[in-house]
Amino acid sequence: MREKLSNSGDFLKFMVPNYYRNIVTGQNNYLDKVTSHKLSENEMEYRGSNSVFLKLLPKEISVKEQRVDGSYFIQKMKLRCTLMDYKNSYPFKYPSKQFNKVSFSTLDLQTKVNPWFITGFTDAEGCFSILIQSNTNYKTNWRVKAIFVILLHIKDIDLLESIKNTLGVGKIRIRNIKNKVEYVVESFKELQIIIEHFNNYPLVSCKHSDYLIFKQCYEIIKQDKHLTENGLEQIIALKKFLNLGVSDRLKKYFSNVIPINRPEFKFLGIPNPFWISGFVSGDGSFNLKIDKKATTSIGVSIRLRFSIGLHIRELDIIKGIAAYFNLLKPINFHNLDKENKYKNITILQDVVQLQITTFSDVNNIIIPFFDKYPILGKKSLDFLDFKTVSKLMLNRKHLTVEGLQQIIKIKEKMNLGRKW
Repeated sequence: MREKLSNSGDFLKFMVPNYYRNIVTGQNNYLDKVTSHKLSENEMEYRGSNSVFLKLLPKEISVKEQRVDGSYFIQKMKLRCTLMDYKNSYPFKYPSKQFNKVSFSTLDLQTKVNPWFITGFTDAEGCFSILIQSNTNYKTNWRVKAIFVILLHIKDIDLLESIKNTLGVGKIRIRNIKNKVEYVVESFKELQIIIEHFNNYPLVSCKHSDYLIFKQCYEIIKQDKHLTENGLEQIIALKKFLNLGVSDRLKKYFSNVIPINRPEFKFLGIPNPFWISGFVSGDGSFNLKIDKKATTSIGVSIRLRFSIGLHIRELDIIKGIAAYFNLLKPINFHNLDKENKYKNITILQDVVQLQITTFSDVNNIIIPFFDKYPILGKKSLDFLDFKTVSKLMLNRKHLTVEGLQQIIKIKEKMNLGRKW
């Protein structure tokens, strides 16, 4: 039996009635209704989608959709679906063989992400890279390529889609690394859009220095100077201070190249509140702590904690964020180390951390701020749980057995305990 797709001239192959359902649940009123799509994935053709849940995607983007084993189960319908870019962008031949299930996003992919959010999120999660590979097809015997990447857990693929749709360039690719997905821009023409974005909405962290090196390399490539020995050596000299530097092989081949000094990083302040929401969506944390405490009526204490932990070189950013929230308050203790003299900021070896745990600060400053400048991605669910517990505490529900049990259940599903 074959059934014609609505609004399409294409046909689904091998669409047959599911007689197993008839055996299990009894006869239905639609004797010829197709309840199982048995598709040969290897023979599947490229086509636009008519699925209702794909209405979130921009109209100009066509996707390849696969329904695998749509058979009826007694408890629920199992659906497996892979949404990708155009067919030639597939990182592997048959995508649906790589996953057993995909969670659909509640984020409206047609909503534009604030540009300062993108910059803040890039400060936390982005990477500017210059790839240099041996290739005899080039006169220099080396291929040079500039790449901008944001690599995340696959649970946040919806956020990467929104960033991609806002910038209008790049691809979303599933990595071979377990449960990883990346937004990557590697087309030389499209990288110009990335350059323009970060020129207009500059990075705030020390990653700004990486961007300046990346931009210099991009200009060398733009002028085709990377195809000459001199231009290639300039890029090698710049790359030595980009991210992890150059490989041992490159060091061996270009041992005579003198590194170009890394641009000095200077924190210039928080440019926009959306930068904070973007940065926290990457590097922030919303959690709560439950401790035994004999002085409370139920024998435990509950504390909400908002935190950001960074390398000590980013101390000025931590101070800047605290000052933006107006939480950078001196501690009036004598003989206290000057670098560690502020409330809410702790320094341990090479790590500096901002921790907001005072309930009035959490309830009156942190929560209203992120209500106005939202967290995006799956971390937004942690914030909502965080906010729910705050309301329970505000109403003193945490001092009751019922309220405590509710909070414990919420805590178990937050952060690493959240299923996706």
